[in-house]
Amino acid sequence: MAQREDVSRVPEGAVAAGAMVALTLVYSAPMPGVGSRYTDAGVAHESRMLSAPAVGQAVAGAGARGVGQTVLEAVLASRRVAGYADPRAGGFLAPLARAALRAEPLRSVLRGLGREDLLAFARALSVSGSGGALAGAVQISLEAGEETTLREVVRFAADRDPLAREYARNFEVSGQLARNILLSALSRADSARAALVHTYLEVLSEVPDLDVAARANRREAEEVSRMARGVQKSGGVYSRRGLQAVNNLDGALRADSRLAPTATESLVAAAAFMVSLEHGPEALSYRLQPAGQR
Repeated sequence: MAQREDVSRVPEGAVAAGAMVALTLVYSAPMPGVGSRYTDAGVAHESRMLSAPAVGQAVAGAGARGVGQTVLEAVLASRRVAGYADPRAGGFLAPLARAALRAEPLRSVLRGLGREDLLAFARALSVSGSGGALAGAVQISLEAGEETTLREVVRFAADRDPLAREYARNFEVSGQLARNILLSALSRADSARAALVHTYLEVLSEVPDLDVAARANRREAEEVSRMARGVQKSGGVYSRRGLQAVNNLDGALRADSRLAPTATESLVAAAAFMVSLEHGPEALSYRLQPAGQR
């Protein structure tokens, strides 16, 4: 979605289903260093799974609400159902959903992030108890008492927060890197799980994880990227040796919680949602054939 200007209107039902499928599959995929159906991380896997339909229903209403209000609705709905809310789930999906529902270029949606979006987004962060660079930038802007917009705040935090970076740069990583990698993996008739883990490793190998950089430092984040490149060179999800390397990487990252590449997981979720908007939710649960075979 991020790389296209000639968008078509997507029905609310398809948006809700696409968000639910994307989040469910990403939360369940065994991505090294983050929670999955095999190992809980900072929150129970069941809580994340229960939140997926709630987020899906919230972002399906993005056509009639601002981005900030949609993120807040997603947080509130998730807390009601699961007792847990990740503002990034709605945060990454809300602008994409609004663009799809209104047949509006994503760039235009992001340019329009205003003061009301900032106020609603601030409440979403508060309700979910979120911290980090973006939350800090939001708080500073509110304390300053100026008519700052969400667009201005994300530009300020873009180098330190993955959601701020995607908002400020037109979903550059998830739309232009992760989405293309995922589509390529699916076109090879990979299972959704293998395609998602492959996408996660490829993105991680090319883009140091901003959450790791925040918890540890930039050097540690670059080392995690180097480790992911090594896994891919050994075959990744496509060979027995590579799968062993994936398991080894998972163990190494879980041994130090600072190294969990949670920012990369969110980028893959956004990419999966883009694919579902373009090709239907079934594109993630079945298999895409190469263009020449359709």
